[in-house]
Amino acid sequence: MIKFLHCADLHLDSPFSLDDPQKAEQRRAELRGAFTSMMLFAKTEGVDLMLMAGDLFDCDYAGRDTAALMAREFASNPKCRFIIAPGNHDPYTPESIWARFQFPENVYIFDTDKLSYFSFDDIGVDVYGYAFVGPSMQQCPFAGKRPKNPERINLLCAHGELGVPISQYCPITLDDVEKSGFDYIALGHKHNTTGIDRVGNTYYGYSGCLEGRDFGETGHKGAILVKLEKTEAGELHAEIRGLRFSKRRYEIARLNVTGCMTDRDIVSRIQKIIIENRYGPDTALRCILEGELPLQLSISEKRLARSVQGLFSIEIVDNTVPMAGAETLSEDPTIRGAVYNALLPKMLEGTPEERETAARALRMIFDALAGRPLADDA
Repeated sequence: MIKFLHCADLHLDSPFSLDDPQKAEQRRAELRGAFTSMMLFAKTEGVDLMLMAGDLFDCDYAGRDTAALMAREFASNPKCRFIIAPGNHDPYTPESIWARFQFPENVYIFDTDKLSYFSFDDIGVDVYGYAFVGPSMQQCPFAGKRPKNPERINLLCAHGELGVPISQYCPITLDDVEKSGFDYIALGHKHNTTGIDRVGNTYYGYSGCLEGRDFGETGHKGAILVKLEKTEAGELHAEIRGLRFSKRRYEIARLNVTGCMTDRDIVSRIQKIIIENRYGPDTALRCILEGELPLQLSISEKRLARSVQGLFSIEIVDNTVPMAGAETLSEDPTIRGAVYNALLPKMLEGTPEERETAARALRMIFDALAGRPLADDA
């Protein structure tokens, strides 16, 4: 039996998306912390291999300190072999960190876009892979290829996009996977994962990223721990477990605030969903407000955000429509009625962006007519 970790898409030193620049910088430090936590786990758990399926860093942001951090962590666990398949964000080029930096002897880096492999005879394992050598790859290097030694445990460490035939990032088909003959395919590129699947005799899937960087990467993140055994008859027995290493998580919640009359009412509903979903200091939340509110209730996203407690950060998005109590406005002969009737079609039938813009415009005009300060200035 062998034991290995499957990870990908670390994107060390890449930017984070948060309204607060200081917290965004904190997140970059926490990403490094998640990386060192994963490396400590690998050492403590005694894994034989770590398959790192690309995009360990972003070449536009990473420097020698990033390479030095990785090298120190690799060197601290000499019993583990680290196999790296560079991806589209960290391709293997003559100028890349992979080519210029001296990594420890237990680090094995694929340096060509052709399928190749490393053999580890002491544990009976061959690890295949390839490298992006530029920002894109038009064909799948392992399509139509099979392992040379099928009696051994054959792993593939690969960066690519499964199920997108016209992908610019190494298009992989399920047929490629099923006919490959590999026992496990460790994929990288997709930051959100549904776990590891099996087709035929091959386990495959994405580990997801190590830390979410924006609201497109929601939920806890981490790596995959695999214990794999292959009998002489070729039967596979696998124990596969997802591990969380992320320090924080991004989450998106939609909240209907129809019936709220004050900011306090809205905040109370936000706090309720925080409790119900067990969000806490590890959570960066984007809360999208929906529904109908009274015209006189002017939403200030920043003011509301300052009132919410118990989170790492929160972004408020106001997608409400100022409709409640506005029944008489359509008959109002003043400028208020004219503005309301002009914007009403967009608020009811426009795209989400048009509805939001029309609702904001209506509130701002009514605030101006009433001599109130604009909501976003509060």
